[in-house]
Amino acid sequence: ENNLQTAGLSLNQAFRTRSFWLCGFSSLALAFCMLLVLIHIVPHAMDLGFSDTQAALTLSIIGGSAIAGRVLMGIWADRVGRKPTAVITFLIQAGAMVWLLWAQDLWMLYLVALVYGFANGGLHSAKSALTGDIFGVRRIGTILGILEVGFAIGATLGPFLAGLLFDVTNSYDIAFLTSALFMVMGALVIALTRREVGRNT
Repeated sequence: ENNLQTAGLSLNQAFRTRSFWLCGFSSLALAFCMLLVLIHIVPHAMDLGFSDTQAALTLSIIGGSAIAGRVLMGIWADRVGRKPTAVITFLIQAGAMVWLLWAQDLWMLYLVALVYGFANGGLHSAKSALTGDIFGVRRIGTILGILEVGFAIGATLGPFLAGLLFDVTNSYDIAFLTSALFMVMGALVIALTRREVGRNT
């Protein structure tokens, strides 16, 4: 048990690996899309002509399906693998963002919210566990905390850029496509990570 608790990289060792920076960018990409959606999905739905209540329900669907995604995809990740689960959930979110461009009916909007929320929740579960796989658990709390800096940067940039693009184009299309691109890049960088614990300890 003691070996399990001490196995892993120090923060300084993790900081010098390629996987650390790849994980940091994946956190940025995740937050970029996530906060963009959470802040702008309701105004987008209202622009489509739906009521305040109908538009706000999209957030509830995202939140509820994210809970299910965290649990079910967390189980799936333990059985199939954390990295493939993270890659798949990144790509599902990318597809949802592209699909959002054509979601003009209320049921389609809700279905996008359901799929996006489920994949988003699943990604959180898989990505956290994958970080432990990559760096070990010795300093996992510290490493996760530092990686959250990337998340904070993405959370700042996503909503701001979406608002700016909407002001310029009077449409969320470019913002949604940009989010899809970030999700694809997130999948790519996660696929490029490798198990670092054991290489530098």
